[in-house]
Amino acid sequence: MNNTEAIVEIKKVIAPEVIKTMIEYADKHCVKNLLIYDGKKEKLNKDHRNVKGVSLKPKSQEHTLVLSEIERVYTLYKAKFPFMRSNQIDQIDVLKYEKGGHFNLHVDYVTHLSRSLSIIINLNEDYEGGDLVFTDQKKIIVKRSSLKAGDVVFFPSNFLYPHLIEPVTNGTRYSIVSWLQ
Repeated sequence: MNNTEAIVEIKKVIAPEVIKTMIEYADKHCVKNLLIYDGKKEKLNKDHRNVKGVSLKPKSQEHTLVLSEIERVYTLYKAKFPFMRSNQIDQIDVLKYEKGGHFNLHVDYVTHLSRSLSIIINLNEDYEGGDLVFTDQKKIIVKRSSLKAGDVVFFPSNFLYPHLIEPVTNGTRYSIVSWLQ
C-alpha cells in the first residue's frame, strides 16, 4: 500500500441542512484567528496559519450534530481499514478561511494529544483557491483536493501526511476539522 491509499475522500456525504447550520454558526462565531502550537505553547502566527475558527463545546447542539455526522461517515473509513482503533474525538473545530486565509505545511499529530486520524469536512464550494494539498518531504505535491460542499477527507495525522491549505483567492472557505485519538 502506498501512503495515498490512506487518504480517503468521501464525496457529498454531509446533509445539506447540517452544512447550512454550520456555515451560519461559523459566520456568527468564527471571529478570532486561531493559534498554532509551536511545541511548547500556542501562539498567533498569521504567516503560518491565517484562519478564523472556534472549537465546538462538547455536548452543545452543534457538537452533537457534527459528531453524529463524523461517526456515521467514519464507518466508511473503518470498512477500508478495519484495524483502525481510533474512536475518541479529540476536538471539533469550525473554520472560516477568508480571502488570503491559509494554513502552511504541517502535520496534525501533537504529542500530548495522541491524534491518529484527521478529518476535514468541507462545507461549501463558492470560493477559489483553498485547496487541500498533501506533499512529501521535498514539498512535491502528492495529492491535491478541490473539495466540494459535503465532502469529507480522512487521513492519518502522523508525519507521513504533511499537508497545507492553499490561500483562498476569492470568497470564503468554510470547513470543520476534527481528530480521533
